[in-house]
Amino acid sequence: MKVFKRRNSLAGLSIFAFLLMLLVIGSFAGCEAASMIPVKNRQATPEPDDRIVSEQPTAKETDPPVVTTQDEIPELPLFFNPLTGLETTELASVSRPVAVSFGNTSYALPQFGIGRSDVLLEFPIENGATRLVMVTTDYATLEKIGGIRSTRDYISDVVAAFDAIQVYAGTSDVSASVLFENRDTLDYLTQNLQSLCYRDTSRIMPHNLMTTGSLIESEIGKLGYRTSIRDGFVSPFDFPEGSKKAPAGDSPASEISVAFSGTQNASFSYRSETGDYVRCQLGEKQIDGIDRNPLSFTNVIVLYSDCATYESANGSEFSLTLNGGNGKYFSDGTAKDVSWQMVNGEFTLLDSAGNRLTVNRGTTYIGFVRVSEPAALTVIR
Repeated sequence: MKVFKRRNSLAGLSIFAFLLMLLVIGSFAGCEAASMIPVKNRQATPEPDDRIVSEQPTAKETDPPVVTTQDEIPELPLFFNPLTGLETTELASVSRPVAVSFGNTSYALPQFGIGRSDVLLEFPIENGATRLVMVTTDYATLEKIGGIRSTRDYISDVVAAFDAIQVYAGTSDVSASVLFENRDTLDYLTQNLQSLCYRDTSRIMPHNLMTTGSLIESEIGKLGYRTSIRDGFVSPFDFPEGSKKAPAGDSPASEISVAFSGTQNASFSYRSETGDYVRCQLGEKQIDGIDRNPLSFTNVIVLYSDCATYESANGSEFSLTLNGGNGKYFSDGTAKDVSWQMVNGEFTLLDSAGNRLTVNRGTTYIGFVRVSEPAALTVIR
């Protein structure tokens, strides 16, 4: 039988106790080592007040997109010239125009101040000549206007339709008896307005009678004439809305020739770069003597009229009957048929459908020709 010895059991217990003691000492050393870790390397749990709440970005407020359309039409100007349709000041928009009568023979050229015309009228008179009449509201600053010549009864009738104060020197026999009936005139000769005009000694008579804008204003003030356009004034033509253009004509028209008689004619050449017609006479551009610029117009209108010739104390007299008739309207290098009428003193231009004629904004030339004149109007396309 095998016998275990007691000495060996005690040795096993001693070894077990020694190992247990080492384990306990190691656990204490681990705790102490953990306590010796620097604070800065520790991860602390943040207190409730120290917690960071990230702010979510808010949507940026922006202006609403501007919606525009290609065909949007700007509003009409607040104030505009009733003769040109162009924007102007409030005062100028209601200013009454003047109508100055100019001679138009070779001796009368160049005329001074005529380039300020809002509307330029041309009428045949006796002996194959013509009268040019500048209708304008922009005359006050002109330092020289002329040479001033006489008027006629039919000229006065058309000018009165523009509510203009008429400036001229003398009349024909018939017109002298009717001009002062309800019309405001500045007649240098008949009214003896010696302070209205002066003679330019560098030119021959009777083409040297001149005035100024300030002299005209002075005489208007002395005579107490109304200076604002009359209530209810209606221009002979209309203008398109906003920035629109007048309807184009039916055929091209780059060159226009107008014959008033066998000895008097004028032509108009279209400039596409500026959109206007330049007037020529006697083979060259007709200019304003002040700035030497050629006369040019956005709109050119030629009207046919019946005429009559009669005898007076001054010899043979010529007159337009102003019964209305046909004509042509030129603008933007095109032409269209029109008509005109004079009813109860109101001068009106009509399109081919019988509606009031719409013309482009800008200056306008209106010439009257004899309906009986051969080849009175020639258009080169």
